[in-house]
Amino acid sequence: MSAAVEGVEVASAPDESLAGILSDEAVAFVAELHRRFEPRRGDLLAARAERDAELRAGGTLAFLDETRDVREDPSWRVPEPPADLRDRRVEITGPTDRKLMINALNSGAKTFMADLEDANTPTWTNVIEGQRNIIDAVERTIAYDSEEDQRHYELEEETATLIVRPRGWHLHDRHVRVDGEPVAAALLDFGLFFFHCAQRL
Repeated sequence: MSAAVEGVEVASAPDESLAGILSDEAVAFVAELHRRFEPRRGDLLAARAERDAELRAGGTLAFLDETRDVREDPSWRVPEPPADLRDRRVEITGPTDRKLMINALNSGAKTFMADLEDANTPTWTNVIEGQRNIIDAVERTIAYDSEEDQRHYELEEETATLIVRPRGWHLHDRHVRVDGEPVAAALLDFGLFFFHCAQRL
């Protein structure tokens, strides 16, 4: 474990080529997310457990009374989604494995959701390599040479729109601890993706 950022312990990158994913700046950003949002995340998970208990005891689902004005106001609208997310008739989902990401992005689907939760075994290597593969996909430099079939894989001119799904709110990642607490896996996944890709996108 490294502790270059005050109050943060983070496991070393799985190999030296991945060290940039866990730069001091990236780790500090994740730590800031944890410090800002962990109390609220804890409150929401506690409220979720309470609501679950109510439903199991016979409660029913209903909208909140305090949102009635919004629901009944015919002029209330959300903004239009970005153009590349308006057509999601064909969406493919899969892990952040390098070869699979290239094939998914080249598949002809409208969108590809790089799934860091259900489609990914969350080993430290998979988590960090997945982030590198996402960065390379965003930069359009992702490539793979297969020894199995002697093929070279790279992105075609037209690809699916990339969507990234972090792990769930209820999960922790034991590889990063902020002020003695394990960081929420969702904040780690989102934080690393946002830190490395927001400006690139």
